[in-house]
Amino acid sequence: MNDTDERFMHGDNRQQGSAGSNGAQDNAHQSNGRQDDGQARQNREQAQQKAKETADQARQEALRRADAQKGFVADYISNFSEAVRSMAMQFKDQDQVSLADYTYRLADRTDTLADHLRDENSESLLKQAQDFSRREPALFIGGMVAGGFLLSRFLKSSNR
Repeated sequence: MNDTDERFMHGDNRQQGSAGSNGAQDNAHQSNGRQDDGQARQNREQAQQKAKETADQARQEALRRADAQKGFVADYISNFSEAVRSMAMQFKDQDQVSLADYTYRLADRTDTLADHLRDENSESLLKQAQDFSRREPALFIGGMVAGGFLLSRFLKSSNR
């Protein structure tokens, strides 16, 4: 073998060695990339778990507060029912039988609503409201507007 052949062979070997070392670096880089992907996935899963826990805690706190306020709302509805019943008696005394009948029915329905609020837990009431809003969206929105109007009138009159 001559000198040129040896250099050519060593050069090839050096190039192959270099290519081999580049391949090892590539493999190490890919392995590092997989570790980074695994770490990112683990971080993402931890963040999702923490967000779920926080949302569950917030939901439980909201339900707890709703349960605490439920009695107040039921009492308010009962008071409203008594006022409607009083109005029905006045209609009856004035011989306005049809208006008296409608207002008595309204008083009975509001009493039923107040009792329902007292008997059910907040989570069950929330589910019922969601189901109703899906079945009757227009009626639900109208009821919310009317309820908001009545609530604002009540709050204005109670501040006086």
